[in-house]
Amino acid sequence: MFRRTKHCEANGYIHVQVDRMIETDGQTWPWPPNKYARKLFRLVFHLREKLIRSVDVNDGGSHYRFHCETQPEFSRCMRFFIKEPGTCEWIKNEVKAGDVFYDIGANVGIYTILAARYAGDTGKVYAFEPHSANFTRLLDNIGINNFEQIIIPCNFALHDQKGFFPFNYYSGKAATAESQLASTHDASKTEFQPEITEQKYAVPIDNLIAEENFSPPQHIKIDVDGNELLILHGMSRLLKSSQRPKSIQVEINKPYRDEILSFMSSCHYVLSDRHFTRRGQELVDLGGDPEDHSYNAIFRPYL
Repeated sequence: MFRRTKHCEANGYIHVQVDRMIETDGQTWPWPPNKYARKLFRLVFHLREKLIRSVDVNDGGSHYRFHCETQPEFSRCMRFFIKEPGTCEWIKNEVKAGDVFYDIGANVGIYTILAARYAGDTGKVYAFEPHSANFTRLLDNIGINNFEQIIIPCNFALHDQKGFFPFNYYSGKAATAESQLASTHDASKTEFQPEITEQKYAVPIDNLIAEENFSPPQHIKIDVDGNELLILHGMSRLLKSSQRPKSIQVEINKPYRDEILSFMSSCHYVLSDRHFTRRGQELVDLGGDPEDHSYNAIFRPYL
């Protein structure tokens, strides 16, 4: 049965809250005993399924479809081309048919799907996403866009060393961010209390290419809310090899900015361009110091 709890407010009003918890001994079936109540329950679950939406994003001649069960997912899809317009333009301009693209921090697959459209049937997109709820939705979105032969989903983390590490969930809901591998500090180095911690396998990109036959990428996007530098260290051999990527977009957060710029320079990559999220650009336009805000940096080899 439903549990009901009464709350007395200071102004004298009494609110009755209906909890969604159903108490049972695990032996009561069918439930509820009344057949009309059972029909009502089936209707409730049916309505919930009907409320789940697929969002079709029309970009001229291209369509991208996304499965949305939460408001954050819906928000990401509806802001497809305006949340990070620079990222979209970089993918559209750089990724060519037959290219290999690494989406590191793929979330529910917004930019994974976009890159797959431009890489085409002869290309490959490796989508790395350790967050389990995000990964589940990523699989859904790959399927409804019919990109199973182009996108390779990878439900593990990238790091500068190989092994199992605690993966701390900032939130367990799909389309959320800020969860961290081997840390409880977000991108701004603010500590958070994880909802839950999972043991997650992590591996350097250099190992994937050398030992697991992953194809070297022409382009890489890295957006992992603070763990970018360790991931870059884990691809040191790739960055200095004859197969090094043509372009790499890295989210730059202020606490790690100088270290990332120095590391990329040591690998003979130059910062060729940068762009902000929509909100970040608004703050800069209002007079904010660009160096105080996170931005996406695009690096290219210069030797």
